[in-house]
Amino acid sequence: MVEDPKKPGKMKKVKKQIPAYIPEHDAMILAKSRSSAYKMDCGLFTLFGIRFGWESVIGIVPAFGDALGAFIALMIFKRMRKVEGGLDTGTQIQMLINIIVDFAVGLIPFVGDLIDAAFKANTKNVRLLERHLDAKYKPDSLKKDARDYAGVDKAERQKKRKSGIFSKRDPPPATAFEDFDDEAEERRRFVEESDDGYSVR
Repeated sequence: MVEDPKKPGKMKKVKKQIPAYIPEHDAMILAKSRSSAYKMDCGLFTLFGIRFGWESVIGIVPAFGDALGAFIALMIFKRMRKVEGGLDTGTQIQMLINIIVDFAVGLIPFVGDLIDAAFKANTKNVRLLERHLDAKYKPDSLKKDARDYAGVDKAERQKKRKSGIFSKRDPPPATAFEDFDDEAEERRRFVEESDDGYSVR
């Protein structure tokens, strides 16, 4: 969900695109993982404001359904590990913890299935994969400066970005540039209106 530019304050659904800077091999893994996670976590219907997928349906079957859901999540995890250079240990541990928590919560009858549907382990793991690929491949020129969002509204950010100042805590730019256009225009008018009639064009 992103903010709708045509309707301020409203959100709209958008389909996430694979960034062009991610190589084809890893882009294919990300695309397949996204598709599988969507089907498992969100692909069927919405109830009580929660999106339900196939994992919620198979999770209705006590124990076996939760075990099958965990097995599919592990298969998605296994695919994610095939990205170039593999996944770092920290990311893998986070993904496995998500799967374990999802499985354990799902064992609680009914209420566990609702919590499980809201938790969405596969979707969380896809986010971790996206973060890993961004950190690995995203060019520095596309990375946003955290100072851009330091409690400053959009209009003020744009104004400050021009001068290189993003936050009140930031030092002033090393070089300041003054705009002489207004001063030059005022001098031109003064000369044109002088008594001797001399004008500058």
